[in-house]
Amino acid sequence: MTDHDEAGANVGDELEQRGLVRILHSGAAGGITLTLGLVAGVTWASLDPSGYATAVATPVHLPLVPSSEVDSIGSLITNLAMIVFFFAIGLEVARERTLGVLADNRTAALPVIAAIGGMAGAAIIYLGIVAALGPQGAAGGWGIPMATDIAFTLGALSLLGSNVPSSVRVFLLALAVADDVLSVVILAIVGQEHTGSSTLRLVLAAAGVIVVCVGLIVARRRRAPWPTFVAAGLILWWCLASLGIEPTLAGVIAGIAAPFSHRASSPGVTLERWMVPASAYVVLPAFALVAGGVDLVSFHLGSTSGLFTAVLGARVLGKLIGITGAVALAIRLGLGTLPDRSKWRHMGGAAVLCGIGFTVPLLFAHSAFGTDPTLLATTKVALLVASLLCGILGLAILVMGSSRRSEHG
Repeated sequence: MTDHDEAGANVGDELEQRGLVRILHSGAAGGITLTLGLVAGVTWASLDPSGYATAVATPVHLPLVPSSEVDSIGSLITNLAMIVFFFAIGLEVARERTLGVLADNRTAALPVIAAIGGMAGAAIIYLGIVAALGPQGAAGGWGIPMATDIAFTLGALSLLGSNVPSSVRVFLLALAVADDVLSVVILAIVGQEHTGSSTLRLVLAAAGVIVVCVGLIVARRRRAPWPTFVAAGLILWWCLASLGIEPTLAGVIAGIAAPFSHRASSPGVTLERWMVPASAYVVLPAFALVAGGVDLVSFHLGSTSGLFTAVLGARVLGKLIGITGAVALAIRLGLGTLPDRSKWRHMGGAAVLCGIGFTVPLLFAHSAFGTDPTLLATTKVALLVASLLCGILGLAILVMGSSRRSEHG
């Protein structure tokens, strides 16, 4: 499809032009494999808690890799292998910013504003409920309900087929990507910890971050071959880990730097060809397996019911109020308009659907409650319940909105 094609081209062709068919397919695949990993993790942890804990905690020692980041099978996957997932997110941003739906600043502005509103709404609702109901020490998890899970959300959206306008799909995709990227940036800032590294190592790491970032800018402008961006991402990961900053942010930075073009041999397209499947079929299910396991047999809320309610309320009400409120404000200020052929019902459904989240929220949960098994277990169960509830409600609202749109022409 070219810019001279007729405006009445079918939705399928429009989606193919924007790369959304590929994105939705990979998102659906990621959602399925992530679900399988979660089911396996929860089942294993429930039937054999000690065996599961022992397997996840199996010691791992990698040369030159900070032990504060990788010292077991679990941390190897959550802190190192997850760079592949975030690299794929960075590549998605780079592609859409260069060739797709984010190339137009006006189109890109509204979902980014909506993402910020949803994050803020979720955090505020969470803090309000925790302040009212407790438990003590749970306030530090305010970042947990902020992020939307791209894999789960796109997987759920794929179930609706053509029942939702393509513009709503574009909006939700851009919102989910912006949401995840911004959440990881916040995690990198608030999750910074002192690593105990020597002063020399800290200085070298800080200098390395600057050198690599400048190098990525140069590499992008000169369209360097794809291995350059992989190497830069790994070096940046080590530098951030040594500084005590969330190291998986390196994947996002390196992915965004990769140049895209319509040529299949461009660095970004080449990287995407193997990075996205590796993320969907290997990294995501492995992450869900080692990070999502919770013993449901012996689980009970008890004194942590306030945390459960906070996560649930933040995911459903926080996202709904935050996203729709931000969209309304942006439209009133002239910063954007509702996506083509969409109505406020679509925005409401998309907002609730954004309450689906497990991948980045789990990273926040381990950062905030890693030393408190009770709070961590409650958070995992709450995220599972909230994601299921938001998926059902969000899809129901979107289908209802589409049905009404059809009935009234």
